[in-house]
This record gives sequence, structure tokens and C-alpha cells, in this order.
Amino acid sequence: MYYRCMGGRDTEKERGIDVLLRPELNTALTALADAVEEFAAQESLSGALPINLNLVLDELITNSVSYALTNVADPVLRLRLRRDGDMVVAEVEDNGAAFDPFKEAPKPDIEQGLDERPIGGLGVFLVMQLSETAHYERDGDTNRIILQMRMES
Repeated sequence: MYYRCMGGRDTEKERGIDVLLRPELNTALTALADAVEEFAAQESLSGALPINLNLVLDELITNSVSYALTNVADPVLRLRLRRDGDMVVAEVEDNGAAFDPFKEAPKPDIEQGLDERPIGGLGVFLVMQLSETAHYERDGDTNRIILQMRMES
């Protein structure tokens, strides 16, 4: 993991985290927590934002490792974090099969009790609830999810 400057020489520098994660669940989630902690310290993130950021990224990375990358010969899992004004922008990329969780994941029935609910969709629902924006795009053989979360004032 490394902290690096992004951007051209003539533009205001953007700082951020850009890390390739090993697509093994425990290792990836540990590296995620370390990246969020480092980013939060560098950007002086406060309140619930670092916790919520880790929570939503944990969900997305768990889904990538557990579903998207299981049958990929050379799996790639990447996390990018950066600040854009009063927003934190997070990107998760993998090279699994195309899948837009915001359109294709089952919609959870949040009215039912936990024991009656079918499995699936609740994590994506949580991601959407905690993010200002959540967007999926497919770029060649890469799935990319881009989240924005507002910084607390």
C-alpha cells in the first residue's frame, strides 16, 4: 500500500490511496482497513465517516472476492481513495464477470424480520444508504464501482 500524489504538474495535486489487494478475503479486508485508516489520518477524516467508509468498502470487496473473482484465472482487485473537495471518492475495481450490483442485486425486503428475509441485497442497500452517490461502470474487462461520501463538517 502506498500514499501517492495523483495529477499533473500544472494542476493542483490530489492525494490518495491506490492499492492492489490480494483477492483472499481476510487479507483483502485487513489491507482495506489499513488503507482506510491511513487515508483517514492523512485527510483528517472525523466522526462516522471512516467507519462508514470501511463498512461500505468491506461489503463491496467481500462481494468481489466471494463472487466476482472466484473463477478468474488471474484475479485483480484494486482500491482507490481520494478527496475531491468535501467528498471522499472511493473506487473498487475487479476483473470478474460484468455485474452491476445497483441494478442486478436483489432488492431487500426491509419490512420483513431478519429470519424471514431472503439472503441477498441488504449489503448493496447499505452501500447506497451510506453513500452520497454510488455508480457502476464496465471498462473493458473491469468492473468499477465509484462511491462518493460527504465529509462531516
